[in-house]
Amino acid sequence: MIQENKDIELNVAEIFRLFGHAQQYSPEEIIFQKGDSTDKIYFVAKGRVRTYCLNERGDEITLFYIDENQLIGSEPLSNIQKRKISVDSVTNVQLYSMNANVFLEKCIKNKVSILNLMEFFINKIITLSNYICCNRFMKNNEKLAYFLYTNCAGDVVQYTHEQIALLTGMNRVSVTKLLNTFSDEKLISQHYKEIRILNMKGLASIFNSIGYFID
Repeated sequence: MIQENKDIELNVAEIFRLFGHAQQYSPEEIIFQKGDSTDKIYFVAKGRVRTYCLNERGDEITLFYIDENQLIGSEPLSNIQKRKISVDSVTNVQLYSMNANVFLEKCIKNKVSILNLMEFFINKIITLSNYICCNRFMKNNEKLAYFLYTNCAGDVVQYTHEQIALLTGMNRVSVTKLLNTFSDEKLISQHYKEIRILNMKGLASIFNSIGYFID
């Protein structure tokens, strides 16, 4: 077990696991809501959470999903006093929470690499950029192809049809029809709660109007 004050560099995940408070959430439990005070920062150790806001009618608008090994609720690191969005659990979730000031103190004391810390925020910027790019498309086939291309881990996209619809602003029927079309064209194969990419170049060719945004 890693001990504090040893001459060893810890990473962000280890800081949370060593010094944070473990919390368990069942699916669809609220973790925090927009307007709540900000004093804690969270590390998602297991599971998937959803970020959302409410429109003027009180309807929930899903913004994006966050999987394990990511930070949520990082507003206090920027001296923001109130939560900007709401977050709830999608699956069974294990979080570690820490007071933001304590987290920074532990990072300094235990020689957490700045690169390791920045990686979490760079990943967040990339996620937000991908969603912005996805929603600039007018045609649904381009929007869906870009979403699949940028949200795959290896060659797997772990989103349901309903989740894809919520994130892209398409309706679920349109998502299902297009996914079936992509399957017929051998671009993807569909499985329970996941989609496997068979032809990355084929997907990219659908949205090549902004090809300079991708590798």
